[in-house]
Amino acid sequence: MRIGAFAANLAVLLLFGVGIPWLKGIEFLDLFLLIPYALLGVFYTSPRAVAAAFEPPISLSALGRAALLGWAIGVLILALGLATVNISVGHELLPPVPVLLCLAVLGLMACLLTAAVAVRVAMAAATESAARARIRIGFLVLLCGFLAAPRVMGDELTGTVLGWMTPEGMVRVTMVLAPLMAVGTLFLLRVRLARYTG
Repeated sequence: MRIGAFAANLAVLLLFGVGIPWLKGIEFLDLFLLIPYALLGVFYTSPRAVAAAFEPPISLSALGRAALLGWAIGVLILALGLATVNISVGHELLPPVPVLLCLAVLGLMACLLTAAVAVRVAMAAATESAARARIRIGFLVLLCGFLAAPRVMGDELTGTVLGWMTPEGMVRVTMVLAPLMAVGTLFLLRVRLARYTG
């Protein structure tokens, strides 16, 4: 790893794993923050998956490693954030175990789906840099949509979303979303890799 890349990764780790949790304190344990934190691994998965897609023949094991590494980094950042909050408040304070398990499962499935999407984008792009640029634009669009959603949602939809932001709601949402993301991942990989696997 180059020194510049190492420094950038360390800066991100310190910012999201220590800085923001320290500033937020106990508010960091709100699911509105924990869910995006659980999905941070996708930002580490996509560039590695794109690189794997540009090294034919495309290896499913390389894509799996990209997703697992991205997920592990995301879990590390989340764990560091939780540890920072515990240090800042002076005693142990963690979300319920089912919530932590749901966050881990959703993060892993999101990384696997991201790897599959990255392959699809890479196969439609002329170069690796073009594929990465398209994925960055996609992430930016999703971020804008996420930030704008609370302003355009009606009261009924907002109430439904708030109902998901409980431990019981997280379990129900995970039981629906995890299989859907798994099916989406398998579908994308099957469609895009069929010509390479015969």
